[in-house]
Amino acid sequence: MKHKILLLLLLAFANTSLLCAQTKWVNPLTQGEATVHGRWWHSELQDNFHRLPARAENVVRKAVWNLSRQSAGLSLMFHTNAPSIKVRYKVIGGLNMFHMPTTGVSGVDLYATDAEGNLRWCASKFNLSFKDTINYEFKDLTYFTSKERGYDYELFLPLYNEVKWMEVGVPEDCDISFIPCSQEQPIVVYGTSIAQGACASRTGMAWTNIVHRETTYPMINLAFSGNGLLEEEVFNFLAEIDAKLFIIDCLPNMATERTEFVYDRLIKGTEILRTRSQAPILFVEHNYANGASSQQSKDWYSHSNAEQRRAFEALKAKGIQGLYLLTHEELGFTQDTMVEGIHPNDLGMRQYANAYIKKIHEIFPEEGHHKDFAK
Repeated sequence: MKHKILLLLLLAFANTSLLCAQTKWVNPLTQGEATVHGRWWHSELQDNFHRLPARAENVVRKAVWNLSRQSAGLSLMFHTNAPSIKVRYKVIGGLNMFHMPTTGVSGVDLYATDAEGNLRWCASKFNLSFKDTINYEFKDLTYFTSKERGYDYELFLPLYNEVKWMEVGVPEDCDISFIPCSQEQPIVVYGTSIAQGACASRTGMAWTNIVHRETTYPMINLAFSGNGLLEEEVFNFLAEIDAKLFIIDCLPNMATERTEFVYDRLIKGTEILRTRSQAPILFVEHNYANGASSQQSKDWYSHSNAEQRRAFEALKAKGIQGLYLLTHEELGFTQDTMVEGIHPNDLGMRQYANAYIKKIHEIFPEEGHHKDFAK
């Protein structure tokens, strides 16, 4: 009897080993210089999932540097016809926050584009595990437009955590090829916690990721939670990017006592950008949706908006071209779009994205943008 039990255990172990061996794991950082989408400085960022190059550490404030190591807005793109896709990785920070779930802070989000250009969200169906090593599994993937052609996939990385390492796995008999970053000029966002992704329930619902998916423009997220302070040091790094459009959305961090710095810092920052680039610049007002219950908050936020408008008009009076404004009214926030009074929920993220997409189409009306399917 003991021998029979031992034999069964050995067979079970062998079967488990066989199942494990059927998945081949790929480290995206070994698949070429520019396989991590959503950032610049590829040659300086080959061995990590950071957003600023290492030389920024001694230039920007410590808080900005630490936040730049979080993978907000970064994604991986690959092509496969695998019926299941696994992702395993390790993060360095806490898994969640009191007002933002683990799936948004530390999770990943997978989207597929089929051969006809249709976008399909891939549910993990609770095949995920947030332990020392985080595991996601996307099972039962159906290829409605021919399995032979497969799909292009985009995997959005954690919004508020630093990824220490990551691997993507597919069955051994399936191919997977990582898609290098587009050579197209990106839209570059400099902002606050809202632009970084708070408080999306999953990573694909951050407004920058929604805009990227629905316009297909490359997006670079340089938003730093609580630290979007219109700083000269950050503007200098922005100016290094050959951008299609700069979005400056820092007013949620510039209200109250910091409002007095808005005018001068916007003037200086715009001048820095214009020394290197003639790309359009979009200034974004504070939404102040919580002003319905607090006159003080409404006064603070409307004051910061007024200071930005003053800078906007002064810059135009200096003859600086290509300046645009996304107003509080155009954002159109309501009381249903917030989590705790400042950060948008998923509905708010959708609202932000809609306003941005409309404005981007106004800035580039002649462009009919589309995503090219991998051959």
